[in-house]
Amino acid sequence: MSGFDPVALVKCDTYREDDIRKALDESLSLCDGLSFVKPGMKVAIKVNLVSAMDPEKAATTHPALLKRLCELLTERGAQVTLGDSPGGLFTPAFVGNVYRACGLNDLVRDGVSLNQNFSVKNGEFPEAVSLKSFSYTGWLDDADVIINFSKLKTHAMMGMSCAVKNMFGTVPGTTKPEYHMRFPEEKAFANVMVDLNEYFKPVLYVVDAIDGMEGNGPTAGEKRHIGCILASKRPYALDLVCGHLIGMGIKDVQTLLVAKERGLGPENISEVEILGDLKPEDAKIPDFKRATIHQSITFEGGGVFNTIKSWGVKIAFNTKPLVKRDECIGCKKCFETCPAKAITMVPAPNKTGKNGQIPQIDRSKCIKCFCCQEFCPVGAMKVHYNPIGKLVNLVSGN
Repeated sequence: MSGFDPVALVKCDTYREDDIRKALDESLSLCDGLSFVKPGMKVAIKVNLVSAMDPEKAATTHPALLKRLCELLTERGAQVTLGDSPGGLFTPAFVGNVYRACGLNDLVRDGVSLNQNFSVKNGEFPEAVSLKSFSYTGWLDDADVIINFSKLKTHAMMGMSCAVKNMFGTVPGTTKPEYHMRFPEEKAFANVMVDLNEYFKPVLYVVDAIDGMEGNGPTAGEKRHIGCILASKRPYALDLVCGHLIGMGIKDVQTLLVAKERGLGPENISEVEILGDLKPEDAKIPDFKRATIHQSITFEGGGVFNTIKSWGVKIAFNTKPLVKRDECIGCKKCFETCPAKAITMVPAPNKTGKNGQIPQIDRSKCIKCFCCQEFCPVGAMKVHYNPIGKLVNLVSGN
């Protein structure tokens, strides 16, 4: 078998306590996921709390799964802290509201707490490809080890948000736009995600793929039942399997591609040892809707003709954020989070939203990071295809 860490794939159809107990326990047992735990150890669980959203929206790690993981850890004598830095202020008030909305307050008990350390630290990582110096959330330094517990979702910029992408939440919320500006090119930004995983080196990765998000992810898409829990000690083969479940491969997800180029991840699922009775093909969702079409069509052989064809494909599949005027509430969230300062608020006749304004995007400044789409509280900012790409997307069923 390959040198990549095996991936546990276990069926789980509901968030009911009995189902979770059976499936999560099995997935962790299969990959020997809790062998690191020692009495008195401090464990940080880095969850996906992208925004203050009800867990039933399928944008955040479900609290029912976190509850069981905390039980397993505290039974072994660990002290557990749950935390994340969602988009916005990294402050007690802002993050506290996210904790409440995402159902985490009910998890607090003996041995389990929510992070209340909102310090910011500076990191140096000379071995990084992109992120050689950066800011990160200081609460992670309080822990002996980190567990990454992500949610399987589509993502407008990166194609997929899962284990690797979840570590971007180690960067303080208001600093995230700066990193989009520092690394606006998709491959460089994907290397940021991989750099963060290599710097923090979580000892365990778990994926909530019972219900995922398709379409306008990672916050404004639709809930889609997948019916799985996955676990591994490393994120790259894990994410490849997750991508396979929703019809994406190494050409569709830049984090998978750069991990392969760096010798950290596999190229295809045949290189991954799958643990458990559930087969990836039996769990695959063939019509899972993507947030965008990535340039996965290439023409081999070089030459002027193939170069022209490749550029034509890129133009056809080009996407951009576009506001739906009738859905916009004029909250200015996109204006406040745009790292390129490409958005201005302009008067909107007959609009009843706040200040009667809607966002206007300066295309010459837009870097297509889709922060506006990710943090729009009502999903009014959409991923927009040009007419050719939209037609191909419709025909292909993506």
